[in-house]
Amino acid sequence: MGHEMTEHDQMYSVREAPWHLGTGTNVLMLDTAPETRMARVEAAGHAFTVEEHDVYLRREQPAGEVSQPAPTFPKVDGWKALTRSDTDDILNVARGSYEVVQNVVGHELFEALSQGAKLDDGTGGTVKNGAVCYLSARVDEPQQVTGDDSPIYPYVVVLWTHDGSGALQARRTSVRPVCWNTISLGEAEARRSGRNFTFRHTKNVLARIEEAKRVIAGAREETAAFVELANELARMPVSDEQRERFVTTFIPKPEAEVISDQVLDNILRERSKVRAIFDGPTIPEAHRNTAYGLVQAGIEYLDHLRAYRNSDTYLGRTLLRDEPLKRRLVPMVRELAASSARAA
Repeated sequence: MGHEMTEHDQMYSVREAPWHLGTGTNVLMLDTAPETRMARVEAAGHAFTVEEHDVYLRREQPAGEVSQPAPTFPKVDGWKALTRSDTDDILNVARGSYEVVQNVVGHELFEALSQGAKLDDGTGGTVKNGAVCYLSARVDEPQQVTGDDSPIYPYVVVLWTHDGSGALQARRTSVRPVCWNTISLGEAEARRSGRNFTFRHTKNVLARIEEAKRVIAGAREETAAFVELANELARMPVSDEQRERFVTTFIPKPEAEVISDQVLDNILRERSKVRAIFDGPTIPEAHRNTAYGLVQAGIEYLDHLRAYRNSDTYLGRTLLRDEPLKRRLVPMVRELAASSARAA
């Protein structure tokens, strides 16, 4: 399951419902964000501590003249078991040197990094039976592209784990975490942009908060750069003829002299998919004949309309991987607009 929520996992979501609401997951919908740390801890399912236990290994040893061997349970040095205090579920068996980061530490970091953020659109919760915990807050710095009435909001996200799969992390991303897939997507996006800050599990885990603040704040510059590029493309008009040239360049014919009817039919079908995007609801009316609209149409086709082998392939190219064809979109559109300008 993409949400990776067990019966002991829960989350809260302020105003916006997660996609898995109503599928049996434990989701608390709120009109406003929890006002206190205690309320947030309870709503997010973080009201447990991680307890450490010695590890013992069963061994069979002969018991002298007794016919049945007597088992012994010697302690395993250098290892410890980590359990949830409320359910006693085992979260991890870790090295003895592993430093546990309790949930309260995640909340302290979240409060430090989300100062000034708008918490009314945030989330908090657990996945994988409490082994992974997260909190998010929307940063009230909406960016908007001319002609597109949908604002772009960044989120501050804090994530920590109890199963050894990752360190305490803080990031600024455009992805609102509500499940395991969106957590993974946000991490991939933040790592590509260099805006994912990792704290090692040590006793002084919060000693680098100021450094983390600087790294996350740097994402503002990247968001502004994206909006500047988008507005530049939005100011580039393209004619219907240029738009058609984009379609045929984007979905080209093979260079072979002879093309089978099946291959030609496939090309024409894929081109029709791209053309249909311009008349659909996802491209704003103001951008159906702009360079920005061409780029958006290309991304939508690559993400959602291009054929894929299975759900893992679809998820990878849509969310988790840096797609080469997407990187070539902006240069392609720029060149098309420039060549048309030279011809004029």
